[in-house]
Amino acid sequence: MSLNNKIALVIGAGEIPGSTIAIELARSGAKVIVEGSAGVQEKVLRTVETFGGNALPIRGDMSIETDVRHVLDNIEAILGHVDIVVNVYPAKNVDKLIEDTSYDEWDKTSGEKIRAAFLCCKAFIPNMKRRGCGQIIFIGSSQSAAESPGQTAISAAEYGIIGLHKALEIELSGTGIQTLYISPEDYTGSTSFEKSIVSVLEQNPDV
Repeated sequence: MSLNNKIALVIGAGEIPGSTIAIELARSGAKVIVEGSAGVQEKVLRTVETFGGNALPIRGDMSIETDVRHVLDNIEAILGHVDIVVNVYPAKNVDKLIEDTSYDEWDKTSGEKIRAAFLCCKAFIPNMKRRGCGQIIFIGSSQSAAESPGQTAISAAEYGIIGLHKALEIELSGTGIQTLYISPEDYTGSTSFEKSIVSVLEQNPDV
């Protein structure tokens, strides 16, 4: 499948690898919607402009339902639909033992990341179902494997994303929508991780 003129939303493009994935998708022909901090958005847009790519910024807190609805409404009004959703929502670990972690710290790390993934899937899957095609990509993190104390919140967040991906594989069977989980720690190819994302999308065409 060529990515030419495919519309891709990259959630969390305000940090690496989200920003670099957005650039590589645009380089491969996709129309990229960049969600993230304003400063990084501008850098991504300027980079995409240098090779004649197509990207546009969109702002909102993807862990808040009203913001996600606003983003969805804007995208549908401007572009009609989204073919690919890449979820790279950032989460910062609090680096504390579980008994020292406050509810707010836990929610900021684990709750927001899983909530953002849930809300985006809830928002964009109905349109994909109506069209009978679409791809949802979850970008994993090495932080899913807790190797030292103080990793409970971030590890729970990452395993929550893995669980969401596996559940969606079952729920979306037969709909024409694919869900993929790709982690940098599992990638051992000779090209960049970002190029591998494009390659996976091209090798796993929506139907």
